[in-house]
Amino acid sequence: MTPMLEDLPNIPKEKTYSTFSPIAISRENEIDIFHSLLSGESSGILSIHGHSGTGKSELLMHYRLKAREKGVPFYLVNAQFTKADPSSFLEALLEQMGPPSPSVSPLEAICMHIQHLEKKGIRFVIAIDSYEHYEKLDEWFRQSFLPSLPSSIIVIFCGRNLLNTYWKSSIWHPFIKTIELQALTFEQYKATIKSSTEAHLQKIWQCSKGNPYAIAHLIYSLNKEGKLDETLLQATYQNIVREWLREVTNDRMLPYIEAASFGIQIHQEKIETILTTTLSRKEFEQLISYSFVEETGTGWKLHPLFHHALKMDLIKRKPTYYHELWKKAIMYCRTYIEQHDHVIKTKDINDFFYLLKERMLHTSPFNHENISMYSLSSARPDDWTDIQSFLMKDEKYFTEEEASYLSRESLEKIGLRYVKLLRNEADKVRGMVVMIPIQSSTLDLLTSNPVTHSYFSRLSSMEEKRVRNAAHPCGWVIRSLNIMDKNNNEELYALLYHLLPLVLTEGILVASTPVVYYQNLLEQFRFKEIPEASHNDYGIHVRSKTYELDLKNNRLPHYLDTFANAIGVSLNSTTPLDRFQFTPREKEVAKLVIQGKPNAAIAKELSLTEITVKKHLTRMYAKLEVKNRTELTKMILGRRIT
Repeated sequence: MTPMLEDLPNIPKEKTYSTFSPIAISRENEIDIFHSLLSGESSGILSIHGHSGTGKSELLMHYRLKAREKGVPFYLVNAQFTKADPSSFLEALLEQMGPPSPSVSPLEAICMHIQHLEKKGIRFVIAIDSYEHYEKLDEWFRQSFLPSLPSSIIVIFCGRNLLNTYWKSSIWHPFIKTIELQALTFEQYKATIKSSTEAHLQKIWQCSKGNPYAIAHLIYSLNKEGKLDETLLQATYQNIVREWLREVTNDRMLPYIEAASFGIQIHQEKIETILTTTLSRKEFEQLISYSFVEETGTGWKLHPLFHHALKMDLIKRKPTYYHELWKKAIMYCRTYIEQHDHVIKTKDINDFFYLLKERMLHTSPFNHENISMYSLSSARPDDWTDIQSFLMKDEKYFTEEEASYLSRESLEKIGLRYVKLLRNEADKVRGMVVMIPIQSSTLDLLTSNPVTHSYFSRLSSMEEKRVRNAAHPCGWVIRSLNIMDKNNNEELYALLYHLLPLVLTEGILVASTPVVYYQNLLEQFRFKEIPEASHNDYGIHVRSKTYELDLKNNRLPHYLDTFANAIGVSLNSTTPLDRFQFTPREKEVAKLVIQGKPNAAIAKELSLTEITVKKHLTRMYAKLEVKNRTELTKMILGRRIT
């Protein structure tokens, strides 16, 4: 039989697990929740979840100390070090409770131990760390293990993922309290690292993204000049990747995870194209189930810190392989934009610029990481104080008419969604841009008001008619573009860098500015000056240039090619179709086949008969030695045919 516990001082010490945290993070709220459970008499289930490095294991150590203070046994099992089956879990739990007895099963021994504690009126806690390794035991825990426990017990499930939806429909749901551990906010971070200089704070924040684990490592990586030791930085990134990848038990998934780091959005088709392979639905669902993959409104993306660390680790380990996949990813985005130009969205342009940003930022005089830490989003109703501060900065340049044009009343009429604010890593507003849509409802305003009058008063009758008939934006005017500190060129660059992907759509972009630095940036981004639209609306002695970027009539793909070439990225302007000896008509048919259109739709769009379309397809099958439309599509897109 299992030896009984005669008194609390003789309770065996729980097995401990190492936790690395040289920084002190306040967890008062989380500890208060546990304290309230300890103080009560009823049972409770605590679900703690958070990304790798957010301090989950450290929080359990705090909980164990609190339990000891109250004389409550705390049994901790780390799922990472046991097999994911009931027997292994029970053996690990029994090892925490005391020496096992060979005469009874682990379950019987645990029950006897629990019964002894109940008789003495002793409550206890069972905590499971790294619960993501036990998730396939969910049903067993709900239906077998928990019902066998006394009503006074506290159970803690601690892992990277929130308990799944089956728990919500179970009898245990009313007893579950959930705690999510997140990365530190900038304010929490500054309060935690009090001894560092401002330069040190900024550098560590940029590289750690607020992750406590990363911060703990990086505080020892800075020299006196505030520069990070590159060797230690790379080691930190490798540790982050290694820790996060612990949950990946199938090595076959690793190339898919690496390919997912190329771009912002994760798409199955993009990964298949980059790796020239095919993912099964089950494999893709496994990929997006990992804790380092976050769901967005339009798909999925990697957690920012893991994303950056994985990329840095891949560059160091396999630089040639990294460059090969990077080029394939850019070509995929470029081809996708060309094939879907009629339905292209901001996220698609964003992906293209995200892949180009390394070269863009390296060709600029600014720090790659600094620019990336800024974000640009629509203003909110509570942002008027910040908006007003920007308008007041330029009041000396405004005529009375222009001041009215950029008043609160006029901006509210245009819509706050067209007022974009640049925020830094501390969520402080550092810049503002006002974007005016070019469409029927705004044309009279644009024609009659300062700054925009010089351009829109000279529209041709055909162009004016096009805008008059446009119910939706057919272009944008970058009407006002400003930053808090006019001497901070890095913020100027960040504002334009984050703005362009939002406005690069089919149509015309117009911008006018007297600031030479802005003029140079617009020219760098391939805007064309319109000399006859220059003006003195910012002041008699201030000559402002007006610029235009014309992306009408399917010019966007060509612009992206030109822009990429200008920063040293050679994108072969040929499409996947140009690799094959197709006739011009066959290329048109192939492009529509890739889009998934049936023969009838292809015939209608190209003004052909279905018989003619079938003849074109037959000749194309013969040229590529394929048997059907599916194989034809895979061959064109560079995928393997299985």
